[in-house]
Amino acid sequence: MDAGPGRSIQCFAQLSDQRPCAVMVLIIGALGFSVVSGMQARVLRTAGGAPTLAIAVNASAYQLAAAFAGWFGGRVIDTLGVRSVYLVAAALTILGVAVSAFAWYRDRTATAATDYAEVPVA
Repeated sequence: MDAGPGRSIQCFAQLSDQRPCAVMVLIIGALGFSVVSGMQARVLRTAGGAPTLAIAVNASAYQLAAAFAGWFGGRVIDTLGVRSVYLVAAALTILGVAVSAFAWYRDRTATAATDYAEVPVA
C-alpha cells in the first residue's frame, strides 16, 4: 500500500481493523503540528519589532504552499501521469531537505561568527 496522508485516510474504509489507520492518522497529525508550531516559535524569536506581522506572513506562506502543491500536483498528473507523482514528490522532498540543510548551516555559521566576535581579546 502506498504511503501518504490521503492513503491513510482511505484505509479507514478499506480495512476491517481500523486501529492501525487511526494510529497512522494520529502520527501524521502530530508530525504536522510539530513542524508548524516549531516554525512559528522560530519566527517569533527572530521577528524583532513586528511579531504579529511575522506570524501572519508565516501562516500565509503555509496556505500559499498548500495551494501551490495542489496546483503543481495537478500539473504533474496532467503532463507525466499519476504514477509520476511519487517520483516528483520524492525529488521535491530532497530539494526541501537540501534547502533546510543550507539554511541550518548558514544560521549556525552566522551564530558561531557572532559568538566568536563577542569574545574579548586579552
